[in-house]
Amino acid sequence: MAIRVTQRNMYGSMINNMQNSLAAYMESVMQGSTQKRINRPSDDPAGTFRVLTARNQIQNTDQYKTNVETAKGWLQLADNVVATQTSNVLTQLKELAEQASTDTYNAEQRRIMADEARALFGTLLNLGNTEFDGKSIFGGHKYDINAFEESLAVTTWDENWAEAANEGAFKIEGSSKSTVMVQFTSDGTVGDDDLNYRWSADGGKTWTEGTLAANADPNAFFTINANGVTLTVPRGLQTKAADVDTGPGANNGTLLYIRPTAVYKGDDNNPPPDIVVMGGQDGLGKDQVSATGNFGKDVLVRFDTDADLATAGNEFTYSYSTDGGNNWVTAKGTTTGGDTLRLTIPGGYMDFNTAGVAGGSTIPAGAQIMVHPDRADLNYEIMEDTYVSVNNVGMEIFGGYYQGKPALPTDQNVFELAGEFIAYLECDNRDGCAQVLAKLDKTCMPYVESQAAKIGAKENRVETVYDILDFRKLDQQELLSNVEDIDLTELLTNLTRQQMTYSMVLQSSSMIMQLNLSNFL
Repeated sequence: MAIRVTQRNMYGSMINNMQNSLAAYMESVMQGSTQKRINRPSDDPAGTFRVLTARNQIQNTDQYKTNVETAKGWLQLADNVVATQTSNVLTQLKELAEQASTDTYNAEQRRIMADEARALFGTLLNLGNTEFDGKSIFGGHKYDINAFEESLAVTTWDENWAEAANEGAFKIEGSSKSTVMVQFTSDGTVGDDDLNYRWSADGGKTWTEGTLAANADPNAFFTINANGVTLTVPRGLQTKAADVDTGPGANNGTLLYIRPTAVYKGDDNNPPPDIVVMGGQDGLGKDQVSATGNFGKDVLVRFDTDADLATAGNEFTYSYSTDGGNNWVTAKGTTTGGDTLRLTIPGGYMDFNTAGVAGGSTIPAGAQIMVHPDRADLNYEIMEDTYVSVNNVGMEIFGGYYQGKPALPTDQNVFELAGEFIAYLECDNRDGCAQVLAKLDKTCMPYVESQAAKIGAKENRVETVYDILDFRKLDQQELLSNVEDIDLTELLTNLTRQQMTYSMVLQSSSMIMQLNLSNFL
C-alpha cells in the first residue's frame, strides 16, 4: 500500500528533529555554564538525593567548625589568663615574698611592698573576671555577671578561730582600705564572758579598745566593730589574752587579721542534684529521695510496678529516660527491706527512704522522679554527639570564698594567699610572709599550672577536632563533586557532537523543504 508523505508531515518531522537536537545541545550548554551534571531533580533523581545529603553534611560540618572556632576562642583566652598572666602575677608575688621574709627589710619597706601586693591582687581580680564576647569565662553558667567580687576575710593563727573561719562561721560586713588587726587582751569564752579586745588599722602603730559583751541569749549575735568593719562571730569560741607589750617575744594571744579576699559569684558542679517527685504515695517528696553521682543530663525514673520497700526480696520493674521521656530503658530491681532502696541510673544512684512516710512504704507503679543536676558547664557540640566545655568554674582555679567558706585549701587558694600576704606586709609579720612564700612555691603555683594544663588539654582537643573537620569537609566536597559535577572531557565531546548534529539537521531540513515536483520530472 502506498503512503503519501505530505509537506505537513515532512515539516512536523523536521521541527521535532530540530527541537530534540537543540534541547540536547542546550542541556550540554547549561551543564557547561554551571559545571554541574545535575541542574534539576529530573536530571538524576537518585543523584539528587545524594547531592542533597552531601550538602546537608557539609552544612553540619561548617556549623561544627564554627562551634570549634568559638570554643577555641574561649579556651585560648582562658589558657592565656591562667597559664601566662596569672602565673606571672604569682611570680611577682613570690619575688615580693622572698624579699619580705628576710630581715633585710623593715616595717616601712614592707608597707611599701603591700601597695604593690594590693595592685597585684587587683590584677588577679581582673583576671578572674575576664570576659569573652561579653561573657565571663570563669563564672560557670552565670557568665552575665562578674565571677568574683572583692570582699574581706579573716586570717588567724589561733587554731579554734581558724577552724571556725574555714567552716564559714564568721560574717563580715563593711570595707577597709587597710588590714585591720583585732587582738583579744583577756581570756574567756565568747558569749559567756566579757572579752576585751583592741583593734588597729595601721599595722599596730595605734590601737582602739573595745569589749565583746557576754550574753546568755542563745540566739544572740556577737559583733566586733573595727574601722568600719563588723565581724560577727559564733558563741563558744575560746580567746587567749595577748601581752599588751608588743616587743620581741610578746604573746600575741588570739590575733585576727581582717584582710582582702575575693568572693566567687558564679555557679559550680558541686551541689547535689535537684529532685522532683511526681506521683507516688502521700508524703513521698524530695526529703525521702536523693541522688548521688556525676549526672551530665536530666534523668527521669519511672516505677512500672509497685515496690514495697518494707519487705526484702520484693522484685519490681522500673524504667529510666535521659531524653525527657521520649525513650525508656527498662530494668529490674529487688527491695532490701528496711524502708530503703537504691536504684542504679545513668551517672550514679538514686536512694529512697520511706520510713515514716504517711502513705506507707510502697512506691506505686506510675510514680516518676526527675533528677535535675546543677551544671556549670557551657558546652559546644564540636562533632556529632561530642561536646566540649569551654567555660570554667573560677573558684576551682583562683579559689577565694564561696558560700561563706574558702573555696580551696589555703595553700592552693590564690586569692586567700594574696590577701594573707597583704595582711602580713601591712602588719610587718615577717614569719607570715615566709609562710606565704613556702605555700606559693610548693603548692599554689604548681596547682595553678595543673589547672592551666587542663585548659590546654581541651584546647589541644578542639584544635585536633578542627583539623579532622577540615579533612572531613574535603571528603564531603569530593563526594559531592563526584555525584554533581560534570566531566569536562565528556561535556566537550557531547557539545561538539550535538553542535554538528544540530547543524546537519538544519542543513538537511533546508534542502528537503526546497524540494518540489519539478525536481522529479
